[in-house]
Amino acid sequence: MLSLRSFVPYAAVICVLALPSVETLAQARLEREGVVLYWGLIPAAIASERLDLEESHGAPSPGGGRPHHLLVALFRADGSRITDAVVRAQLKEVGIVDSPPKYLTPMVINGQVSYGQVFTSVLSGRVYFRVLVKLVDRTNDIEYRISVSPPHIGGSEP
Repeated sequence: MLSLRSFVPYAAVICVLALPSVETLAQARLEREGVVLYWGLIPAAIASERLDLEESHGAPSPGGGRPHHLLVALFRADGSRITDAVVRAQLKEVGIVDSPPKYLTPMVINGQVSYGQVFTSVLSGRVYFRVLVKLVDRTNDIEYRISVSPPHIGGSEP
């Protein structure tokens, strides 16, 4: 059961990004092996209004496509936030060769550590993320799979 204690930091992450409309929201909660992952995906243009994406994640990829910012927050089963994980994610699109996983860099938002990275999708349909979380006290990665239709500014295709 989701406790208020574990929900509040996640809600704060979404609020600080100040999403302009509900249509742009793509988020969920996943749990694996006692670790809860909250994730959100928003257009990079919206995230860049609040965060310096180039400073925190490096220069944007050359070429076209639709850049989106994937943000994850990690919690233990007791509700305590995980701040020392190594998080990687791989974008997968049907019919497109998979790109290698990228590291999601730690980010402090409202005094809380989350992990984020910019990914550029080529197609306008559903995309998939394979998220790998490495905790210091475990030998194996915890794998999460995300399936999402990336949101677009204003909730519609450009």
